[in-house]
Amino acid sequence: MMDRNAASSRTDHGAEGAQAEWLSAMQSLAQQIQKQQQNSQQMTQELMNTYMQLLNTPGSYLSGQAEQQQQTLQQTVQQWMEQAHQQRQTFQQQAQQQQQSFQQMTQEVLGSYSQLFNIPLSYAKEGLRNAQFPIEGYEELTVDEVSGRLGALSAEDLREVRDYEERTKNRETLLEQLDRRIRGGS
Repeated sequence: MMDRNAASSRTDHGAEGAQAEWLSAMQSLAQQIQKQQQNSQQMTQELMNTYMQLLNTPGSYLSGQAEQQQQTLQQTVQQWMEQAHQQRQTFQQQAQQQQQSFQQMTQEVLGSYSQLFNIPLSYAKEGLRNAQFPIEGYEELTVDEVSGRLGALSAEDLREVRDYEERTKNRETLLEQLDRRIRGGS
């Protein structure tokens, strides 16, 4: 029982560790996107300031068109900023969807492992016992058919058959027969 709980605990910790690592990577990616957006905004602002200084320089051949170009530049910068914002939102949505998918997958895997490790030990023992049971196909046999096969069994096998019969079908006539044979063989 301890081994099963320990294995289940290790599986839970392993999945939680993988989930934490994945979430950390997604947070790091979101931070990088945000930093890149801030750098892009800063560069755009610096570019716009430099351009405005050029336009406002006395004697500039562009000074006559400065106001119109400033509006165009501001519109362009605003479009870039909106695109960057939309791209950031898209990345965040994708990261959230991936996070949800990963969490769902992790829960399904943990559920499967949990079910695997929570199979009662008695079922496993019963499976082993049936694989080595003294009378093949015992469950499908009638009392007469079982009685016909008892002669070839050792005292130990007779006890095993008797114990199993008592736990499962509990047929009195067969139990009496098994008891007589066990007493007779001792």
